[in-house]
Amino acid sequence: MAVLDDIIDPRVQQAIVGGLFLASGWIYNGYRNRKRERRRRLEKMQDVQTALIAEIDHYVLALKQFDLTANWRRVVGGMEDDDSYIPVVPSERNDTVFTALVADIHLLPEPVIQPVVGYYNQVFAVDAIIDDLRSDLFREMDQVQRIGMYTDYIALKQEALARGETALRALRVSTGREPNPSSRVADPSDQS
Repeated sequence: MAVLDDIIDPRVQQAIVGGLFLASGWIYNGYRNRKRERRRRLEKMQDVQTALIAEIDHYVLALKQFDLTANWRRVVGGMEDDDSYIPVVPSERNDTVFTALVADIHLLPEPVIQPVVGYYNQVFAVDAIIDDLRSDLFREMDQVQRIGMYTDYIALKQEALARGETALRALRVSTGREPNPSSRVADPSDQS
């Protein structure tokens, strides 16, 4: 840089070159940190979604094991035949993972949050009605009221099943475990 020696002091030139290297290092380091943070965020998002899939899938499979409508008919039939019959409703716990991960719900992609939160709201409604069905107040009601509440309970479980399937589909599409039906390319044989 002999040409610049007459214009700029060599020490200033060294400072400029050193500053450029330092600035380049900051920029490169910032880029690497942002890239590492994005990778961590994606990994955490995948982990959260995988855990939610496991929990939701468990409850959906449990609900599918029973014919809820047939169960409703059987229990309500017994209640109609015997005014003193009160069904035993077991307590459930189907939100352990969600409760542990609720602070990280913002990590989920936007199309996944709505169905997942909707499903868990339904699970909370099922839990609430189970508490009511196990209460002394329920035992004190007349049989018509108890049948109504039990009917609501089964309807809430059916809705939980439907919402669970929707949430699972959204989670599986988001994690790449299931193709996105809205991005499916039309097969020429589909056209008539």
